[in-house]
Amino acid sequence: MSRPTSKKFARKELLKKFGDLGRRMSTQTVFLHQAIAQGVGLNATDTKCVDLILTHPSGSITAGQLSGMTGLTTGAITHILDRLEKRQVVERVRDTEDRRRVFVRVNPQSLQPLMPQYEAIGKAYVELVDRYSDKELQLICDYMEKASVLSTQLLAKMSAATR
Repeated sequence: MSRPTSKKFARKELLKKFGDLGRRMSTQTVFLHQAIAQGVGLNATDTKCVDLILTHPSGSITAGQLSGMTGLTTGAITHILDRLEKRQVVERVRDTEDRRRVFVRVNPQSLQPLMPQYEAIGKAYVELVDRYSDKELQLICDYMEKASVLSTQLLAKMSAATR
């Protein structure tokens, strides 16, 4: 029996493939980050929280801000920060203007054991990206940016529903 060749069928198949690949990529990314983190006695959530701190414009954030960004409870964030502080990955620093406020910042030297793995991954992805034209990269970046905004919105909605 021949396959239908309608545009509707082709789109349906393409959307299924897109969904399947997105799920597979998400799963592989989680496990890749977990493998890297385990190598230094952490977990993927720990290293992603470190990344959020590092990429914050001020280079430091409060536990409450981190809770809001991750959707994790303040109790879970406190546990993560305690674990990271114990391993000297982060330090808590009191605000000089308001001593009640405590900021968390990353100890850059603590990241050295992770750098070879992240550099290797970065190099592999640069090699992959080099296969695409600027126009194709603009399209990919557009999708990634919109997907990131959507993920942030969905996380905020889910977090609000459980708090």
